Amino acid sequence: MRSARSILTACRLPEADAHGLPDSAKRFADGGQYRIEIPSVEGPRALEAVVAAAAEHKVCIHRISQGSGIMLLTDEDIAAMLALGRAHGIEVCLFVGPRASWDTGVQAASVNGRVLGASLRGADQLAYGIEDVLRAAALGVRSILVGDVGHLMVLGRMKARGDLPADFVLKTS
Repeated sequence: MRSARSILTACRLPEADAHGLPDSAKRFADGGQYRIEIPSVEGPRALEAVVAAAAEHKVCIHRISQGSGIMLLTDEDIAAMLALGRAHGIEVCLFVGPRASWDTGVQAASVNGRVLGASLRGADQLAYGIEDVLRAAALGVRSILVGDVGHLMVLGRMKARGDLPADFVLKTS
């Protein structure tokens, strides 16, 4: 590693991480320093499996996120996931969608267009995304993943106007 570190120094870059820094004093509301989130939990059966595995391995799961989109879940699926989350102290975070990666256009699947996969395409998809979030909120969801920055802006304004609950969590990924 001496060669690599001397090269970094010659490039006027740090040769190592700053290991001497003090621990952060920032904490979550309950005093915790970190959280564990399990991504891509795509329905109640998957959440049941996550809960069982967490119990078996004695791991505290703080949040699960679903990735394919709220509109692909039935009201019953969402209610079951929320009930499981409440019973086990797990935040249930659902992704808005489907998004551009589900659209008929090929751009989101192209090499240079992959960054568009989580975005919404056009005013219609923006409206569908808003309806998706309103439906989730009405069912009791209080945490969603938003992949489109324009949609995030609109949802932030909706929250400020009172169209979404004050405790509604908007997460981006």
